[in-house]
Order: sequence, then structure tokens, then C-alpha cells
Amino acid sequence: MVPLTDSMAPAQSVLIIDDEAVNRRLAQVMFQKLGWEVETVDSGDRALLHLAARRYDLILLDISMPGMNGLDVCQHIRADQRRMAVRVIAYTAHVLLEQQQRFLASGFDAVLLKPISFRAVQELIMAQTPCS
Repeated sequence: MVPLTDSMAPAQSVLIIDDEAVNRRLAQVMFQKLGWEVETVDSGDRALLHLAARRYDLILLDISMPGMNGLDVCQHIRADQRRMAVRVIAYTAHVLLEQQQRFLASGFDAVLLKPISFRAVQELIMAQTPCS
């Protein structure tokens, strides 16, 4: 039997949730370049449908969306025992320290500031995933 090496390990998966198509695409390209399997959705409601059907290793969640915002989606995720271990990252342009602390206190694991950079995504992955 051949041992499972890093190159043979299944790709980690991320769900990117953002109502802005350009932001979704930018994050998608960055995660794909790092070998991640990526799915994207444009609303909190759609995100919950995807989460009901599939497990993800990481969720990149925009805070400011129409309808169900990122804080609401995060609360739904954290209320489900099956998803307690998933890493949920606030993806936002809100840069004030008090706002970031509020996101962390609301159940997010980290905050990624927009506009994102490839380096910021790399650092996030290294900090938030056990086997990156």
C-alpha cells in the first residue's frame, strides 16, 4: 500500500460567501492557486443551503451583505453542532479594531481585511488550518 503523501492528500475546501462577484472571483483564484477546492455563493441564504449539503474546511464570509449578513450566517453556523469545528473567517473592509474584536466575539475565528492579497490569504491558511 502506498502511503498518503501531501501531494496525494485530498484538497482542502473553502466556501466563499460574498455578494460582490469581483470579490468572490478574486478570493476564488487565490485559494485555487494554493491548491484549494473552492465553491462560491452570493448570499447568506445560499450559503446555508450549501452548508446543509456539504462539509467545508474553511468559510470565508463577507460581513456586509443584503438580506442575511455575515454575522447572522456565522450565528447559524455556530448553532449547528455538526459545524462547530469549521473555521469561519470574517471577510470585510471594516478595519477598526473594535469592529474586528466584535466579529471575533461573535464566533468568527479570524478577520481577513479587504482588499485581500495573496500573501494575506497564505498567512490566513497557515494560521487557520492544521495541515497546510
